[in-house]
Amino acid sequence: MKTISQVRKPIPARGRIAVLIHEAGIGMRELARFSGVSPATVSRVASGKAPDIRTALLLARFFETTVEDLFNEYAK
Repeated sequence: MKTISQVRKPIPARGRIAVLIHEAGIGMRELARFSGVSPATVSRVASGKAPDIRTALLLARFFETTVEDLFNEYAK
């Protein structure tokens, strides 16, 4: 039986954030404005820095997902 890492190729959290930003058709500044997170914080998270819980919750809410799915490297 294959493990999850053999079935799905992991997408790093920063890659996932970038994909979601692209799919939403917005830029980082728009994400910051619409989610209530500062542009600097969005940039840090998009570059791979771990967000604080408030930021994680705001971004997950914006993308209509859970924090776990947003920052899980094996998320769909």
